[in-house]
Amino acid sequence: MSGTPLPSGEPVEPTDALRDEIAHLHEAVRSQRDIGMAIGLVSARFACSTEQAWRTMLRVSQDSNTKVRTVARVLVATHDGSAGPDDLALLARFVDQLPPSGWPTGPWTEEDLAP
Repeated sequence: MSGTPLPSGEPVEPTDALRDEIAHLHEAVRSQRDIGMAIGLVSARFACSTEQAWRTMLRVSQDSNTKVRTVARVLVATHDGSAGPDDLALLARFVDQLPPSGWPTGPWTEEDLAP
């Protein structure tokens, strides 16, 4: 991997610390995207404001001792059908902390979720 060339024309190799920071920033962007999508999903599912959806996700995170970004990732993965067995096991820990109507498990369960 080559970096920005120096005025002499030689490329600059990023340091390990810089590579770590770049990886961390990429992860942060993915997490923020998942959190935003999960807030929208919770808001739509439970007919609440985005602020209430955020507080719900915080409560689920605290009560289940799970990072908010993980809660968000699991909710999004469950919604879009990409949740694996580990995600579904985490979802089972969250369900009791969500509003009474629960969280749909998705179309792959062959359950008709239409009203």
